[in-house]
Amino acid sequence: MIKSVLILVALAVGLLLPELEAYTFTLRPFLMILLFFSFLEVRIDRSIFSRQQVIAAGLLLPFGLAAYYLGSLYTTDLGLTLLLMGLAPTAVITPVLAQLMNRRAGYMVGAIIVTHAVFALMVPIILPALLGVSLSLRSLGTLVWTIGSTVAGPLVLGQLVRRYASRVRNTLRRIGPYAFALFLSNIAVASGSLSYYLRYESDTPAAFIWVCAVSIAALLLLNFALGSRLAPAGHRVEGSLALGRKNTMLSIWIALEYINPLTVLGPMLYILLQNLFVAGQIVIVDRRDRRRG
Repeated sequence: MIKSVLILVALAVGLLLPELEAYTFTLRPFLMILLFFSFLEVRIDRSIFSRQQVIAAGLLLPFGLAAYYLGSLYTTDLGLTLLLMGLAPTAVITPVLAQLMNRRAGYMVGAIIVTHAVFALMVPIILPALLGVSLSLRSLGTLVWTIGSTVAGPLVLGQLVRRYASRVRNTLRRIGPYAFALFLSNIAVASGSLSYYLRYESDTPAAFIWVCAVSIAALLLLNFALGSRLAPAGHRVEGSLALGRKNTMLSIWIALEYINPLTVLGPMLYILLQNLFVAGQIVIVDRRDRRRG
């Protein structure tokens, strides 16, 4: 319950302080630290993968295309911003969230690997086909490096410490819970970025913002609900996170690099809404676990 309240407070702080946009450079390193502590508790082997993760990854393309064509009935820009969120893979923060809810972080690591692999195969095909743009080898390399280093670095380091430095691991495990402060910082900064964009850089009509918000909310609810249904028995929370919690930072980067600043609105709204959703999810899961305990 306290963690959920703190998440909502961090969201509110960001919305009230658009100046936090200047600290977006902290997002990636803080995320990598959080992932390191999550991966420290996960053993990488076949057990972290499942058929349901492949099915969830296979839904990214139809979800993205369906969202694009439905959104394009309103405007092309709405179609494009919905496309980004339909295609987006599992957020690299999900192992951290799974641990907050005392769920299986390993399943989330498997989902990250599978969905990002599928995403990396789709993007070079979908973007040129729909947008008339092409990805140069350099740009594609930047994309692969951004994704790979963010996830692989903490993953490899966490496994090395886990296997060869048990004393260091025990010390770090005592520090781990305090890393939640970095998670709150990332939420506040991301929320501040959205506030800054809407206040100072966007001349978007209010009607477009509202239509985009409703569309993003519908897509988010569909992702979380369907993800929970696809998950293996006993892992519905993990399944909902695998399909519902999106790598919005990756979507923002693609929007700015290849499309236009307006399409950043979708990922930014998704950031806000998915954090609100997960805050509520943490409360529900905690209460359910207490009743069972």
